[in-house]
Amino acid sequence: MKTTKIFNSRFLLIGLILILVGGCEKEYTYTLPPKAPPPVSEPTTKLEAIKVSTAPNTINSAYWKTADFLPITSTDMSTGLLYGDGGLNLTGTFAGLTGFSKGKDPRLTLKAAYDAEYLYILAEWNDTTVDVSDHTLLFNGSGDPLKPGENTGEWTSQRNSDKLSFAFDIDGASGAKGAFATVGCQASCHGTGNTAVMTPTSGSVDYWNWSLATSNPLGYMHDMVAKPSGFSTDAGGAMMARNSVGTTDRDAAKYEWDGTDQTITLPNGSTALLDPTYFLLNKTPMIGDAKSGETIYNANCESCHGHNGQGAEAGGVNGVGSNKKSREAYKAAMDDVGDMAGYWGPLSSWQRDDIVTFLRGISGAPGYYLVPPTPGTSSADITVISNVTPIQVSNATSSSTNKHQKYQILIKRKLQTNNPDDVQFVLTTKKDYVFGIALMDNDGKNHIGSAKETLSFK
Repeated sequence: MKTTKIFNSRFLLIGLILILVGGCEKEYTYTLPPKAPPPVSEPTTKLEAIKVSTAPNTINSAYWKTADFLPITSTDMSTGLLYGDGGLNLTGTFAGLTGFSKGKDPRLTLKAAYDAEYLYILAEWNDTTVDVSDHTLLFNGSGDPLKPGENTGEWTSQRNSDKLSFAFDIDGASGAKGAFATVGCQASCHGTGNTAVMTPTSGSVDYWNWSLATSNPLGYMHDMVAKPSGFSTDAGGAMMARNSVGTTDRDAAKYEWDGTDQTITLPNGSTALLDPTYFLLNKTPMIGDAKSGETIYNANCESCHGHNGQGAEAGGVNGVGSNKKSREAYKAAMDDVGDMAGYWGPLSSWQRDDIVTFLRGISGAPGYYLVPPTPGTSSADITVISNVTPIQVSNATSSSTNKHQKYQILIKRKLQTNNPDDVQFVLTTKKDYVFGIALMDNDGKNHIGSAKETLSFK
């Protein structure tokens, strides 16, 4: 009997152990730990550049989808500035935030990364308009409501492009408002109104300027330096030059498109075809006289095509598309219009050239021609990829709707260029770098943005 009790006790104990083991096994097998949430972008108080092993060298690189971002609270930085005589309708950001993109918040954000050699910055901001011209040379252009009474006859400079600008301290720059380390890019601003200049009183400032009209087509940012002696392009030369016969904003256009394909090779090795409607690369001297052409037009064409080409019983002829054809192709196209034979046929060769020059003028000739920089020079340090290519703007007009709704600009620059006109990111001695950032909508003087932010290498 005693043996049976012992056996039963042992059997009960073994059963309890098996139950407990089975219960533990069941819990271990079927209860899984919660999944970690997928990484998402978070706002930060500094522009944090994270070191990467794979270069995020396209806008759609996986890194950018989850990288943290610095939201920029844009404020009015420079407002109320106008261009000199003959510079009309160039100041879309004159009123600051209330004028930028029709008063809509740009919601500028910045993301950053770096590898052993390069810094990468992705800038994104909203802009409901696309302004792709810069100082377009217009004949009989419109007046500027901000400059009432200024003469608009004959040639003036009008329209401006969208721009983005960064400013970095090179060597302890300072100005009337303080040191760059304390007040950011305000260290290089002094003077008021139209006398204000972007130069420090001591030291130097590195400026990176992106322009939809004059740098984006070539795949670069303008690399410039501000010193007490003035504001200049880095060694290697500017990638644009004024397309006028003189030095004022009332001078005539000097060059026009020569009719050959404007194919360029971008810094990343891809190619692009520049639209001659806006971009002038392959050029030839502009012949003909717009004033004479206006007289001939008024005598032969105005009754059908309206005053100054605005359209009447026939269509308008003052749209931006007049630059899409070479001069010879333009004249050949007019030869083919049957109901123009009585007007066009009797004109001499020089009269036809004057008419074409007038039509170029009332449509707007590019205000600058492009000069691709020499790779390896200091002015070619900063490359960009954007979501607006030279072909994608081909159907745009000044201040037309931006189909992208926002700009995306990927900036790439060596950490250390070893050029004296550049900021050097020497990470062994310094991790944080103060910078300023500015946005311009149809402007080149007035801007919004933030004077002082920090780029921090992690």
